[in-house]
Amino acid sequence: MDSRTNISQRRRRRSSGSVILEWAFVMLPLFAVITFFFDLSYALFSWSTIQNAVREGCRYAITFQTDGSNGQDTSIKEIVATNSMGLVTSSSSLIKVNYYTQTAPNTAITTGGNVPNNIVEVSIQGYPLSWMFPISGTLVNPNRSTSPAAVNVYSSDVLGGYPAGVSSVAR
Repeated sequence: MDSRTNISQRRRRRSSGSVILEWAFVMLPLFAVITFFFDLSYALFSWSTIQNAVREGCRYAITFQTDGSNGQDTSIKEIVATNSMGLVTSSSSLIKVNYYTQTAPNTAITTGGNVPNNIVEVSIQGYPLSWMFPISGTLVNPNRSTSPAAVNVYSSDVLGGYPAGVSSVAR
């Protein structure tokens, strides 16, 4: 009997450090997977939110509405910012409003493009995906100033007719 208990006690003494090592081998990858799912979820949330905001801005644009004394482009940008749940502000340079003719849909009109039957394109270009857990690049360059990924979303539609009693809208 003594020989068996001595062997098991020796085994327990020799294997006491392996529990911590096994815990580290399991928990570190588990934490990495969990943080990856948080970051992926946040990226999908950000993309879908700004896509919806751009879509709402385009819907607003085709009706030629304006908000008070602001021009149409400024009003569209405010609607996009309002629907972006704080991800983008109306003064942001990321929000773009472009107008195109139906005969030249690849060339933006620089002035006077907000007239009926033209195409309006509302977009957010270069929205940086900020990770909740910034693992990427932190060991190599902890002072990274830019995000490793950016999102571009677009929405376009044909401008409808002017509202009743309106003959033009300031851009």
